[in-house]
Amino acid sequence: MHPFFIKNTKELAIFQSQIYSLFHENKTLPEQVFKQQKHYYLFEEFHWVLSEEGWEMLKSLAHHHHDEFILMAVLAQPDDMNRFYEEFGYFNWLKIPLNITEDEYLSILTDYPKHSKNDSIMNIASRVVWASPTLKWAIYGERDFEICILGIDQETAGKTLGSWRPLDDRVLDWVSVVFPDQIVPDEFQKKLATHYK
Repeated sequence: MHPFFIKNTKELAIFQSQIYSLFHENKTLPEQVFKQQKHYYLFEEFHWVLSEEGWEMLKSLAHHHHDEFILMAVLAQPDDMNRFYEEFGYFNWLKIPLNITEDEYLSILTDYPKHSKNDSIMNIASRVVWASPTLKWAIYGERDFEICILGIDQETAGKTLGSWRPLDDRVLDWVSVVFPDQIVPDEFQKKLATHYK
């Protein structure tokens, strides 16, 4: 287990208060998952943020905002979090320093508890968030819809993010793969546009 995983319940409580000040704990897409309204919302594929390129983007975003580390959390129901902690001795919440390499980032995502290979973040996480400890930016990712949403306040930060894009047909194409006949329902599209355009 990587030392960046949170093992202490008091430390977890501090990070939970930060994360839950940014995100609605029980809301999922297409609802508004951000508690704090951001000026700009940009989208990327879920698995891309869980990649080497994703780590480079996260680091540059953190450096741009003068962050010393990145908070990362697998959002789960309290009972599921407590069960995971009781069984494995840590939470799937992390405080990731910016000096790690792409390979180390991937190693964190694929690391699993002893005797439980299927319980890595890469395998089990359905809702993941990454956030600035200063709360200047936040990313919400949902595997069920294959997308991540970055909420930021500065347009200039958004311009430096390369492949991130506003809600458009390409983003809807990413989402479409989870629906029958790869057609995104109108109601889903309308709700997504209402909250993130």
